[in-house]
Amino acid sequence: MKKVFVAWVIFLYGCSPEIRTYSDSDKEYPVQNYRTYQWAQENEREWQSNPLYYNQLTDKRIKGAVNDLLAVKGYVLSDSAAELSLRYHIVVEERSMLAPDPYGYFYGDSWMGLRENIFKYREGTLILDVVNTQTRDLIWRGWAVAAIEVVLYDVKNTDVIIKSAITKILMNFPESVVRTPDTVTVR
Repeated sequence: MKKVFVAWVIFLYGCSPEIRTYSDSDKEYPVQNYRTYQWAQENEREWQSNPLYYNQLTDKRIKGAVNDLLAVKGYVLSDSAAELSLRYHIVVEERSMLAPDPYGYFYGDSWMGLRENIFKYREGTLILDVVNTQTRDLIWRGWAVAAIEVVLYDVKNTDVIIKSAITKILMNFPESVVRTPDTVTVR
């Protein structure tokens, strides 16, 4: 029942068009051959450099969404001796773009007056790294990019934004093919 609910949530959150996602992987390390993962220790420098985005609330939301989706794909969160190590990064950059004339054509400065058609916005990127714990090699990276103002204007609930981004990032993440053996009890 939980898998059906999570699949429905994935479908629901995965439909938001404002968030673009990408992924890349190392073909030498097929991710689906692993089963256990753990979260890497937080980078103190990263957390101190931007406390607006790196905080306990955001950390809890991101890790919770990733844990739920990876559980559905067959991965198990482990405290020790995990095969994979996960870490996330948040990057926010100031961007600008030249906006087109609002009327579709240009009248000229003598009729409309001088105007600046530059639109400034913040673009946020959430990066999820999956690292082989033994070799410390990056084996899979997924990231989501969105204009923060556009996403926050449409949906003011931070939980929904984070779950949507994580869902879209992990949509192409392969399911684990490693299964735990069934236990048989002999009496």
